[in-house]
Amino acid sequence: MTLKSVTNAASLLRRHPVLWSVGLAMGALAVLEIIIPLYGGAFYTEPLALLQLLVMPFLAGGVYGTVKGETFSAGEFLRSGKTYYFRILLPALVIFFGVVLTVFLLAIPLALLGAGAAAGMAPLLLGVLVSIAFFTFFYDTVAVFEDTNVFESIRRSIEFVMNNLGSVLLFYLANIVVFVALGFAGIFAWTALLAEKLEPLTRMGPEELQTMMPQDILALIGTEGIWITAVIYAVVMVLFSAFLYAYKASFFHSHATGVPQQVEQGEYDEKGRWYKY
Repeated sequence: MTLKSVTNAASLLRRHPVLWSVGLAMGALAVLEIIIPLYGGAFYTEPLALLQLLVMPFLAGGVYGTVKGETFSAGEFLRSGKTYYFRILLPALVIFFGVVLTVFLLAIPLALLGAGAAAGMAPLLLGVLVSIAFFTFFYDTVAVFEDTNVFESIRRSIEFVMNNLGSVLLFYLANIVVFVALGFAGIFAWTALLAEKLEPLTRMGPEELQTMMPQDILALIGTEGIWITAVIYAVVMVLFSAFLYAYKASFFHSHATGVPQQVEQGEYDEKGRWYKY
């Protein structure tokens, strides 16, 4: 059923261009994250991250709402985004502040124990944060597909993960594989396009390469190289973000209901209306 969700997600993206909206938005933000500091706009980095956090609930609500209602139109996407915006945003804030509180409570005894103990306890802190993300990851799909409130969305996400632990692990693994594959493809394209600018690196020894800093790489590739980097990064984010949200919706729908999601067959007329076969 997990692999079936992958093929369903690919079919949804192929048949319904509106689902690419989340990927396009993430790609645009990715470009801005790289280009704005290039032109001295480092001041806008944090507001840009905040904008991303505020926009994502709308985009997620649009994707999940159209998949839930099986009405894949721009109007339905916008309506779903507005309808489910706060149902997704509020649980996200609860989880965020829960993480902050957890870090704070763990930091107090670590600070009292000293720097050495704090360094040794860092893996424990990371494990706690990963566990929170692992069990609450489906809060947004729960909020849309089951119309739950803030705390019920979080509780149901934890319950869903525990009841489908094996499938959820495969879900995470599939996303990691896709992300790594896209990342390697992006690195290959980046290296091929900037091979001439990166050629001096081949003449450096191991000691010189170890002293290289990110700003040295940026100086080496120049403004043109930074734009190429931003475009490649944006393409990777477009593809992965679109896949992730379509796959997440298909996976949750099929496992929460126990029935694999069937991709509907049909076509659009000249006015953009969808008709099922």
